[in-house]
Order: sequence, then structure tokens, then C-alpha cells
Amino acid sequence: MGKEVKNTPVASIAKKPSGSFRLYAILVGIVGFALYLNTMKNGYALDDFNAIPKNQFVMQGISGIPKLLTIDFWYFENLNLGYYRPLSLITFAIEHSFFGENIAVNHFDNALLYGLSGFFLFLVLMQLFPTRNPAFAFLISLIFMTHPLHTEVVANIKSRDEILSFLNTFIAIYLAFRYSATKHRKDLIWSIVFFYLALLSKETAVVSLALIPLLLYYSGLKIPVVLKRTIPYAGAAILFFLQKRYFLGGSAARIPNDIINYPYVASAVRLPSLFHLFWICLQKLIYPLPLSYDYSYNQIPASHWTDIGALLGLVSFLALAYVGVKGILQRSIWSLGLSIFFITIAPLLGFVLLRGGILAERFLYAPCLGFALILVYALGLISNQKKDRLVKLFDWVKTNAVATVVVLALCSFFSVATVQRNPAWKDNLTLFGTDALHSSNSAQVHRHYGTALVEAAAAEKDTTKKRSLDVKGVSELQKAIAIDSEFGEAYCEIGYAYQGVYLINDSAVKYFKKAIETAPGLVTSYNNLGVIYQNTNKLKLASYYYNKALEVNPYYPDAIQHAADLKKQTGLDVHDMPPEEPNPHNVQIVKTMKSEVAPKSQSDIDFNYYFNAGNNLVAKGDYQSAIGYLQKAESLKPEHEQTMLELANCYGLTKKYTEAIFTYKRILRYYPKDVAVMGNLAVTYQATGQNTKADSVKAAINKTK
Repeated sequence: MGKEVKNTPVASIAKKPSGSFRLYAILVGIVGFALYLNTMKNGYALDDFNAIPKNQFVMQGISGIPKLLTIDFWYFENLNLGYYRPLSLITFAIEHSFFGENIAVNHFDNALLYGLSGFFLFLVLMQLFPTRNPAFAFLISLIFMTHPLHTEVVANIKSRDEILSFLNTFIAIYLAFRYSATKHRKDLIWSIVFFYLALLSKETAVVSLALIPLLLYYSGLKIPVVLKRTIPYAGAAILFFLQKRYFLGGSAARIPNDIINYPYVASAVRLPSLFHLFWICLQKLIYPLPLSYDYSYNQIPASHWTDIGALLGLVSFLALAYVGVKGILQRSIWSLGLSIFFITIAPLLGFVLLRGGILAERFLYAPCLGFALILVYALGLISNQKKDRLVKLFDWVKTNAVATVVVLALCSFFSVATVQRNPAWKDNLTLFGTDALHSSNSAQVHRHYGTALVEAAAAEKDTTKKRSLDVKGVSELQKAIAIDSEFGEAYCEIGYAYQGVYLINDSAVKYFKKAIETAPGLVTSYNNLGVIYQNTNKLKLASYYYNKALEVNPYYPDAIQHAADLKKQTGLDVHDMPPEEPNPHNVQIVKTMKSEVAPKSQSDIDFNYYFNAGNNLVAKGDYQSAIGYLQKAESLKPEHEQTMLELANCYGLTKKYTEAIFTYKRILRYYPKDVAVMGNLAVTYQATGQNTKADSVKAAINKTK
């Protein structure tokens, strides 16, 4: 590639006409904006709910902004993870004031801010490489803007914090360069202001305290001048962290003991896992597919020094670090690209090293710039002539035809991958279902997908579809538990499936209590237990569990409402665990549970065989085959409620509505006050067009309650 040419200092070229170069910048911005226009059809997904509709201060609009400046991002989940990122939340509040809860506007603004990031990125690169043809900065910018790894940041509304952090940082750098040329103090002041806004967007912008002086140094300034110029930015960072401490308090962030999101906590695996993740990052930058919103436990298992991934990561880390440091004094472009990469990937490495945290594609958002710079330079898209900038674009492209074609082909591939990935972020069910296909080892993906399926089942009116969705959802949740047997959230969601769809309260209670045992900080388990106990007239237990939910999360709206309503109706406000109250219409279940402690007879063994075989077929969706086994189980224990209920459900799913109705009625002969079964009977009547009978059953339900 020839001998490298040092950059001409920014001050010597900043006054040259820049109108034509802004046209390139606008084009880069338009490309970035256009790639994400199809996200406007999407709804909320993943953490969007916590950032917008579940954030009460965001929902207050502009009037909620003062409060947004005082809280942790996860405030309404009663968590203190030390995430002070008010700026993105403030933009959501402003949008809500002017447009209401308009999700298309949220997505449009993310795309617009992303396009602006490309605009300022190009201007900074032009300032940084004043003797290069604009094609150099243009192609670097295009690779950055089209890279599919950015889909998580732009398509996920919540990740606006990442976009704003990058955008404000590069506006700050652009103004810092302009100050070097003009010496106008207002440029420096505004540069510091935008750096401060970058910090308010996301704390990880603090790495710009290394990035800004690096780029100033590469612009031609001497090291003492660079260090002096950096002092005001350091002052802004100190102010930000004092502000954060003042509002969030001086106590350390409370990091959950959570293997799902912190799988590399153990000291023996932390360093090898860090280098393994570093190696995966390099691969993802070069070939990012398949994309995934989740890389948590156990998608990328913890590594040891005997693992090839950890060793490759260590070797590549040391080799790249050596090349990066070696050429700094010569202002080598290799060193510049690698330095940008290492500085911007530092938050990810720190997250793994200090907290044992996981990889996420958003952590590679800014490091993509270092990759893009190195790639374009490595392909030879650079001239070694000092007058290279004066060469016409077409002549420059002819001289560098092969490399130009390679980069544009890569950008085309990236663009197609980006546009095709965006619809996956349509909603939770779409996102989780898409990524479950290639993230089979992630307990979190299976839990998320299972939860979305169960929620869809609860909302579905068609009985057959409802059962099908729920069976698939529980199957996904069981996969999550198979990966992590202590996954409290998965147990909780299975409990909700039994509570809200299968309508089997005793099974729901069992899973909710298992969820509390494995994840005592999960508020929904307590609240849902309260709902079950209230519906079965165990009001003291209901009050107790509502209050336990509020102990876990005082801001949880459902528990607040339920506890208040119950207290108003009954005067109960129970904080100490009351004794389990007998359930008069579940006596047979108690007897059955007691009998299971005794030695099993041949009849019991046969029953368990047929019952379990039937349930296994239900889990696989083979309802027709399950009926035969469940019928045999029922013949052995005619009064066993769960057998009858599973059998009735299978009848319904195979559209044998007459048999389903008959079986539900049999259950009610044994358990006449089982509201859940009555509800199933009403739904089945509706499915057969017997609306009068359905209304009659619903009236009976209201009387029972």
C-alpha cells in the first residue's frame, strides 16, 4: 500500500469550501435513514415496554421530565443497576406530549437520529483525513451505516440511548475540530455541551475521554495541546457523575445474582470468557449473521483456558493491541482504526470483566467504526498522493475499481440483511420466535418465546388456537428450565399458563411457589398467587401475597391495585404468613396428594404410566393420540381432576366438543365450585354456538365468586 502520509492539521484546511462534501454527508444520512424506514410498521419489543408505556414519568409527557432526571432506567422495575440515562427517556416523554403513544413516531425518530449520526460521522472523517479523497470517508461511513449489527440499536426503540450517545459524541468531536480551526470559544463550549449530552444518553460515552484526544491528536495537534484541550471534557464527565451520584444515591448498584444475564461471574471463567467473547466480536463484525437479540446463558457457555475460542481471542487481542500501540506516534491509520475499536469496545470488556455480563449486539455499535476504517484502508481505498483530495471522484473510483466494487458489494449485502432483519423486531412474539430458531442454547430466548406464546394464548378467543399456543408456549418454557433448572421466571410463566389458559389452579400455585423459591425478587409470582387465592376465597393468603409483591416492588401497579381493592372490600391487610386455609372444593385433590405418599399399588403405577404418556403427547401437540392414554388413566382414577381436565382439553383441541362438554360437566360434579372449569365449559359452549348455555355458566361463575 506504500508509505503512509501524515494528515494535514485540521486548522490548515477547515476554511476550505465544504459545501460539496456536505452533499456526501447528506447522502450517508439518507442511506442510514432509509434502511430503517420499514421499522415504522413495528410495535414495541423487548425493553421498549419498560422505556415507554411502563415508565409512568414518560407517560406524563413533558411534565414528567424533572422526575426522569432523578431515576435509574429500571426504576419502575424496582432495580438499581446504576443506569443513569435520562436523555433518551426525555425524548420519549416529548414525543408522548406531542404525538401520544404513537409507536411509528418512536421508530421514525430512531431512524432519523441514526441518519443524523451518519451525517456527522462523515463530516468528522473529512476533518480527520483532510488530504484524502471524499470517497475514503464516504465508503467508511457507508460500511458503518449499513452494518446489520446496528439493527438492535435502531429497530429497538429503547436503544435510542446508544444512538444519542454516538450522535452527541460525534457532534462534540466535529465542534472540537472546528474550534481547532476557528478558535471561537463558542465552538468549544458547544462541544463540551454535546459531550455532556452524550453522557446523559449513556454512561459508556465516558470512553470519549480517550476517543476525543485520540482524534485531536490524529488531526495534527501536539500531545501537550491535546491534553490541555481534554481537561474541559474531563470536567464535564466529573459533573455528570456527581449528578448521577446525587440523584441515584451513593450506594453501589445492586447487581442481581442472576446466571442468565451474568453467566461469567466465577473467577475461574471470567478472563477466558472475556477473550472468547472478544473473538466472537471479531467474527460478528466480519460476518454478522445470524443476528440475535440475546447471547445470554447458555448460548455462549463460560470458557476455560483450554477452550480454543479463549486462546484465539487472547492471541488476537494481544496481536491487534500491539499493532495499534506500535503506530500511534507515526499516526498510522492502522493504529487509528484499532485504537477506535479498542476504546469503544472497552464498555463490553469491562461489563464482562467487572460484572460477568453478557455480549449484546448493541455493544458493537461504535466499534463498527474502527472495523469500517480498517477494512477500507486494508482494501487499498486510499491514495498516497498529497493531492488525492483534488482528484475527481470518477477518476478516483477508476483507479480503485476493484476495492470500490468489493466495498459497495459488501454494503449491498449488509443493506439487504438489515432490511430483512428489521421486521423481526415487529413485536415480542415475532422477535422471540425468529431468534429461537438459531439461539437454541439460550434459556432466555426460550423463556421469552414461551412467555409470548402463553400471553398470545390468553388473548386468543378460538379454543383450538388457544390450546395450541399454550402447549407450544409451555414446551418452550420447559426448554428454558432444561437449560437452567433454577430459572424462576420460566417457572412463573408456566404458572401463569396453568392459571390463565389451562385454568388449573393447583398446578399454577405449585409453579408460582417454585418461582418464588428460585427467584424471590420476581414480583409477578407473588401477585399472581394473590389473584388465585382471592378467586378461591382464601382472602388472608391473597392479602399476604399482594403485600409481599409490594415489598418486592412498591411500584408494581397490579399489586397496588389488587391490595387496595381487597383491603377496601374486606378490611384485610395481612403482612404475616397466615396458615393455609382449607379449600372445600379441592378436598379430593388433598386426598389424592396424601395417597401418593403411600406405597404405590399396581393400579397407581398403571395410572401414572397412562397419565404421563398422555401428557407427553399433549406437550408434542398430538392431542388425538393423547386422548386414548388419558381415557385409560381416567378409567383407573375416575375422580382425578387433572386427568379429566387434560382429557376435556384434548377433546376441545380435536373439535370433539360434545365429549369436552360432557367431561367438563363430570369435573363439576366432583368439584362444583371450580370456577376455572366452569370458564372452560362456557368457552366450549360458545365454540359450539350454544351462547345461551354459555351465558348461564358465566352467571353461575359470578355467583360463585
